[in-house]
Formats: sequence, structure tokens, C-alpha cells
Amino acid sequence: MTTPRAVERTVFLADGFNLYHSLEKAVYLEPTKGVKWLDLNGLFSNVLGAISGWQELTAVYYFTAYANYQKEHFPDKLTRHRAYVRALTASGVHVKVHDFKRKTHQRPETGERIRLWEEKETDVAIACKLLELAARDELDTAVLVTGDTDLRPAVETFQSLYPKKRILFAFPFSRKNRELEVLAPDSFILSRKSYAENQFPDKVRLPSNKYVHKPREW
Repeated sequence: MTTPRAVERTVFLADGFNLYHSLEKAVYLEPTKGVKWLDLNGLFSNVLGAISGWQELTAVYYFTAYANYQKEHFPDKLTRHRAYVRALTASGVHVKVHDFKRKTHQRPETGERIRLWEEKETDVAIACKLLELAARDELDTAVLVTGDTDLRPAVETFQSLYPKKRILFAFPFSRKNRELEVLAPDSFILSRKSYAENQFPDKVRLPSNKYVHKPREW
């Protein structure tokens, strides 16, 4: 009698801005292929085969921040972002929204001080959620969708505290990082083709039975 294989509960945690820059690169290389209306549940379900073992997708977390400071000059950009978050939430993705903070930067060559807006808290939020899920024993495999090395300390802590659990990266297209690949050798790359093949329909039904529509420019 064959012993059934244990199913590994697999959770994806996606850095929204790292993924967005990947989508921008995919559009730049092939403008006719729409990829920004991306169905994360569909995408991650379809790439489970890239992970060894018998995987079951149990949750998807998406971390982002609204660029409210652009509202006056680029209102459509913020509207598109909010529409996409509504579609993700309707599909069952757990969306975690954080903030942009204003920061003063001094140009080294001129000494000029300029004010910039930087997305804050996302990396910390991903690290906290990763360790929380592990501590609650809500996953067997964690997949970080990013190429950002700021998460390296969290990965090392995860590996030290939970040696029986697995962690790896799903590098967004064009965002592969060699340092992180060495840290988590089972990591893989999300292809540009996989983006195009996993798009939401033009309108997504919300829990209210209303619809959110794909932005025209997407």
C-alpha cells in the first residue's frame, strides 16, 4: 500500500511595488500584451508546479501603498490602483495597504535639499506576516514574490527558527537577485508569459454583486 504524500500548505507573499516594476518592464518589452490586470490567485496556482513536493495554495498576501500624494496631478493612476486592489480582494487575496512618507534628501554634488516620497512599512509588514504565519503554524512553504534584498534578514530568521518549513522566492520577471537565490536555492522566476496568461476578466464581480472594471489604459 502506497503511503499518501503530505500536502504542503503554501502561502505567497507579494511585494506589490516590486511586482509592479516587473509588470512595467514586461509591458515595455511587449506593449501589445496586457499584463497589469494580473490575477494573483490564478498565477500562483499555476506556478505551484515549479515547487518540489505536493503543494496546496492556501493564501495569497499582497502588500502595497496608495500614492495619495499624486492624487492632484495623476488622479487616474490612483484610480487604477484602487480598482486593481478591489479586484484582488474580490478574488480572495489578502491585501495589506501601507503608506508613503515624505523624506528630505540632500544631493551630494550640489548640497541641494529636495523632498521625495518613499513607500514605507511594506518590507517590515511582509517580514512580520511571514513570521506570524510560521509561528501560528499556518504554512509549510512560504513563497516571497520579490527581488528585494531588504527581506534577507527575515528569511534568515525564518530559516533559523523554522528549519522544518521551507522558504523560497518567486522572482518577478526581470527582478531576479543572485544573492537571494543563493539564500533560497529552490527559488524560481515568474515569466512574462505567465503574466499574460493569468489576467482577470475585463470585469470582476464584487461581493456586493457589483463589478469592478479593468481600466481602459490597462
